[in-house]
Amino acid sequence: MAHYVSPVEPMRLPILFTMVLTVWVALGAIALAADSTDGAVIEAKSGAKVGYIPIEGVINGAKAAYFKRSLKTAEERGLTHVVVHFTTPGGELGAGMEMLNAVLSVPQDKPRLIAFVDDHSLSAGSLVAYGHDEVLVTSKALLGDIGVITQGPDGKIEYLPEKVETVVRSLLRNAAQHRGWDEAKMVKMTARNQELYRFTVPAVAASATGEAVPAKEVFVIQDDLGTWLAAHPDIKPESKVLVLGVDRLLSYTARDAVAQGMATAQVADLDAVYKRIGVATADVADLSPSSTERTAWTLAGIAPLLAALALGLVFLEFKVPMGGMWLVLAAIVGAGFFVCQFYQDLASSLEVVIIVVGLFLILVEVFAFPVGGLLAGSGALMVVVGLVLSFMPTATQFQPSVDGWGTMAEAALWQSLTAIIVLTIGTILMIVALPKMALKTGLADAAAIAGTSGGALEAETATLVGARGIAHTILRPGGQIRIGQRIHGAVSRDGGFIDAGAPVEVTAVHYGELVVTAVMGS
Repeated sequence: MAHYVSPVEPMRLPILFTMVLTVWVALGAIALAADSTDGAVIEAKSGAKVGYIPIEGVINGAKAAYFKRSLKTAEERGLTHVVVHFTTPGGELGAGMEMLNAVLSVPQDKPRLIAFVDDHSLSAGSLVAYGHDEVLVTSKALLGDIGVITQGPDGKIEYLPEKVETVVRSLLRNAAQHRGWDEAKMVKMTARNQELYRFTVPAVAASATGEAVPAKEVFVIQDDLGTWLAAHPDIKPESKVLVLGVDRLLSYTARDAVAQGMATAQVADLDAVYKRIGVATADVADLSPSSTERTAWTLAGIAPLLAALALGLVFLEFKVPMGGMWLVLAAIVGAGFFVCQFYQDLASSLEVVIIVVGLFLILVEVFAFPVGGLLAGSGALMVVVGLVLSFMPTATQFQPSVDGWGTMAEAALWQSLTAIIVLTIGTILMIVALPKMALKTGLADAAAIAGTSGGALEAETATLVGARGIAHTILRPGGQIRIGQRIHGAVSRDGGFIDAGAPVEVTAVHYGELVVTAVMGS
């Protein structure tokens, strides 16, 4: 006789305990991630007033998120100076813009921001470096060349349209105005279709106050030429000297940067930077990314696969129950996914709660309180929503008016769709492969799932449909049934629970499983 299993049945208690453990592990991972970049980095040097932030390799969203958190930590700790060590060929424009805006949001000298370039800081690296109060370089440093480009899958490099370059030029002007760098030279680092000119402004005799203005060289970018000449009617237009023509981007060696006022000074090494500030190297607070964060950066590229794997492990708990082992593994993999997203400022506790609650509702319906799919359907929707939000920047995910929000939402949908597609393909492969895995590994009773392989079972559809047997395990709605001496994987047709030992009848064969219904009144 078929019946719904009581939610307080003792054998369900381990499953419910595992669900609670899953929530605990996932939330604990986010809490650990939140703590790892705040207290630990300065804890050993609580009295330090100088911080160190390395920016190494390609600049991307993960580096931008780390940089912004580190600057915030420096401000909260009341540091007087922050040395940012650049060794980068550049990277993503959006990430570089985020970092520059973060730098310019720091009030001047609170703390004083010092960019240190001992090798190279090009493109997006220079974009960020020139937002600092000082730029210190070693003899082999290279700066500049902020080309706004895109590179296709074939390696071909193309410049982005004027609409994008205009934004970057405005950012460079803003940095120059904030930090005192030469505006025309800054703009020429990205304005490849404009010429850069030099004028010699003659000395002005002493005024009534006794102050004389010496002769000086002034650099003017082509966009500003008309306005500048109108403001200096005594300067002849033909007196201009072309410094750099079209289709050229301004860049500097260390010596040239210092000579042209585009670097504060040349130093020997990082220790010399600290000596210049007046602090011992041993007293500097290291704000370098933690090992957890670096691992998260490495895994960030496969974040959709981690999400798919976590959900696939949850599916395995339905298909081949192992006393909650699959759920624990899903919690661990899911925690790894959320740590990756946290370190990119894409996920916080909100997304964790949404997804974990969604999974909890699904598990409750399957293992404890079946209500015709209402809880499971609501849970599945929450999982999808939480997954999409986990791929959107935390700060702007609920602000559709923000520039670029539509692009971010589209990217989040594609990444979520990737995870779902991988999950779907993986689920089908698991259904096909589980019987072979069971025979080799003993993860489950081989006889119990030998009937779940696709193809062979479908060939017996004519003889199996209409056959009767008994539920070998609880069907919730998946499980195993026995027909004669054979055990097959089966699923309840209406999604309801069928108790072990209850008589059942096969109504269909689908994806290597028997679809059954309870035989009433037997």
